[in-house]
Amino acid sequence: MNKMNTLQKNLYQLLVEFDEICNKYDIKYLLAAGASLGAVRNRSFMPWDDDIDLYITRENWNKLRHILETEDILPEGRSFIYKENTPYYCNPLPRYVDTTSTNIYISQAFTAKACGQHLELFIFDPMPKGEEAKEEYLKNLHIYTELLSPYFIVNKNTSLEDWQKHYELYKKYCHRVDKEGEEKVLKELEDKLTQYNHDECDQYIMHWGIKNYIYNKEHFEDGELGKFEESEFPIGHNTEGILRAAYGDSWMYVPVYEEQVSHNGLKNDIPFSEYTNRYLGKIKREKVFKKYKKNKRNNAAVFYNRRKVDMLVAKEKVIVESRHIIKKLEGKEEYLRELLKNKEYKILNDEFKEYLKLQSLGDVLKYNIKVPISDKNLATFLFSLIEQGQYYNVNKFLNLIKSQEKVLNEEFTKIEKICDICREISIARYDKKDEKLVESLINQYDDEYSYLLDIYRAKLWIKENNAQTIDDYKSIDKFCNDALILYPFDGEIMAIQAKAKLKSGQKEEGMELYKKSVHNTRNGLIWQKVEDECGYSRMDIERELIKELNGEE
Repeated sequence: MNKMNTLQKNLYQLLVEFDEICNKYDIKYLLAAGASLGAVRNRSFMPWDDDIDLYITRENWNKLRHILETEDILPEGRSFIYKENTPYYCNPLPRYVDTTSTNIYISQAFTAKACGQHLELFIFDPMPKGEEAKEEYLKNLHIYTELLSPYFIVNKNTSLEDWQKHYELYKKYCHRVDKEGEEKVLKELEDKLTQYNHDECDQYIMHWGIKNYIYNKEHFEDGELGKFEESEFPIGHNTEGILRAAYGDSWMYVPVYEEQVSHNGLKNDIPFSEYTNRYLGKIKREKVFKKYKKNKRNNAAVFYNRRKVDMLVAKEKVIVESRHIIKKLEGKEEYLRELLKNKEYKILNDEFKEYLKLQSLGDVLKYNIKVPISDKNLATFLFSLIEQGQYYNVNKFLNLIKSQEKVLNEEFTKIEKICDICREISIARYDKKDEKLVESLINQYDDEYSYLLDIYRAKLWIKENNAQTIDDYKSIDKFCNDALILYPFDGEIMAIQAKAKLKSGQKEEGMELYKKSVHNTRNGLIWQKVEDECGYSRMDIERELIKELNGEE
């Protein structure tokens, strides 16, 4: 059964066509972002995904661009849109566009030609070595992308301090644009950003301004193929490392519905020209384009004050809403620590639920606003996250503390160390898949941190990888029983025990445990493992849930 929706089927067809072109002309590219996550986690689109992004180096993009400009290679109903061949397309990301469909975002409606369903190419350039050279490179990249786009503020996710520096430089460059011409200034910046040679660099950086994506050069060399829907496509060398750099240490976990990101826009199978032709004939584009640029500068001028207002609003929200939280937790330090000692995680999670919700709000985190609970209670909360296998959620709280205190206290220092250990183990397991490295880490840390869920998981990973006989699987089954006494909620351990029971001849128990396991974890790799081993698809259940929540039939 084909599980792709109509939009995904069309995007997949575009990907197949693009892949054929690249194979024919020996052009290297990689699946990126959601497509890469989908390929690695479950070999398909994520159910909510509505686009496909690709990575391509500058060298390969230049090669593809030359072919596009000298040969007629595109199928009917397709176009390639990039800033050099399309007026008003002020975007560093080329698009392979289906002209028989519609995908209109506000920021691209003015361009018109880029408004079909599309693949988007993120270009990577060699980055210089040395911290000072890198800092200068990033400064130029941020200014370049800010000047390039008149439609919105690009570098809006910086800190207030960094924005002020960025804005002062932006003003200077705007003055240069007025005096020397935009084309000359942008060309100068482009030359600076593309001057470095592949052989002289260790890293590539994405030619984008919204976020800094910096990857080791090795990720783009000798890329592996990964299954994505009905075929295989290039996903890069050590793709898990790419995903960790892009999405953080929790890349393997499928987000809950509220955190699943789709793109707003008008999307359907009608040729986009039927929409764009209606408004293009009614506007004088050059005149409107100049107004866009003027409006962008005005918005940039007041952006700092708007951000300060956002920060003050977030601070007031914390002051008001934290009163109840402080009262709820006041005087409970020893009680909460006792819950931690007894591994009463369900009660602990309920005690800290309101704190977690408030402290995790976007603007509260962005502006480093600390919800004022005691250090001991905060440490208890962070220890409980680690012990529940969620070390990857701890760093945002530690970064918050570091932003306000020069030196971490003894407990926070210990928490940071444990997080580093869990991260080491995770990288060894997921990214490097190195059994010897995992074993050495277990041997190094087992005496002091044997209680950690991540160490239990690592031990089981090695045992499962090397299991051959029924006795091996019976031993795994027993080890899982012991682990689940401490961590009865852990779906990853359940999935390993389910296989052990199946291999030991306990088919019915194994199948029930498989089903239970995927409802006790959001680790997409575990979901796929269970589907491969017993045919039970948690992702199919997720697809149906998303349809139901979206009101789809």
